[in-house]
Formats: sequence, structure tokens, C-alpha cells
Amino acid sequence: MNILAAPPNHDNNPANQPLQILCVDDEVNILKALKRVFRGEPYRLLLATTGAQGLAILESTENIGLILSDQRMPDMSGSAFLTAAKALAPQIPRIILTGFTDKSSAQAAVREGVAFRVLLKPWDDPELLEAVRNGLNGNFQYEETA
Repeated sequence: MNILAAPPNHDNNPANQPLQILCVDDEVNILKALKRVFRGEPYRLLLATTGAQGLAILESTENIGLILSDQRMPDMSGSAFLTAAKALAPQIPRIILTGFTDKSSAQAAVREGVAFRVLLKPWDDPELLEAVRNGLNGNFQYEETA
């Protein structure tokens, strides 16, 4: 069953505040690479190196427009993190970044409606930017199987 996503509600975002993207990855170099990809884009990145840090940021920060998470992290998988993030803020679109070896577990998260998209590392910058824009604009749907 496909579930259409409602566009994220950005009404409480002051016009002068950029939308925020929460990026969670245990590899600092990946977070740095994401910063480079989004340089010049109208987004503010919030960076976390653990799922627990990501959840703390999510609980304490308003105006998060999208979540990007690595799948394979110590202590908490990306799927587990995004499941918890979905419980806290179901309206925020979620994307998983993963290496080829984790592709099947990441695809399971999409089938379960935990993420709307899986992107493989190394990602293609234009593809990543398009996926983020689609998420922020509500141009996606979650897929859930019963």
C-alpha cells in the first residue's frame, strides 16, 4: 500500500529562517561531504554522529524539514533511528543513505514506511539534491506493506 505524504508544514518557519536538514552519520567525513553538497543551498544542516544525538536534536529543535540518516551506525541502525524519529515527528520526510552491503535492510525500511527513499553511497550529488527537494516539497510517497 502506498501512502501519499502530506507536504511538510513550514508555516511556523519565519521567512528569514532556512529550512533545516538533520543529517545523522557516524562518519565525520560523510557529514563534511554533505556540508559540501548543500553549500549554496537554502538549507541549514544539523549534524549528529549517533542516533541518540539525532533524536535529541529532533526533540529540541523546531523547523526540521527533512532527515538524512546513514543505515549502518554503531549502537543504533539508521532504520531504528528513523523508526524512533517517525514516532516523534511523523510529518518529517526521511531518507536513508547506505553502502551497497546494507541495501536490503535499507530497502526494508522503505517497505515499512520508515523512509521514503534509499540513496547509495557514494551518492550522486544531483540525485541527492533532487531527493531532498522532493522531500521538502512533499513530492514523494511512503510505501507500506501490510
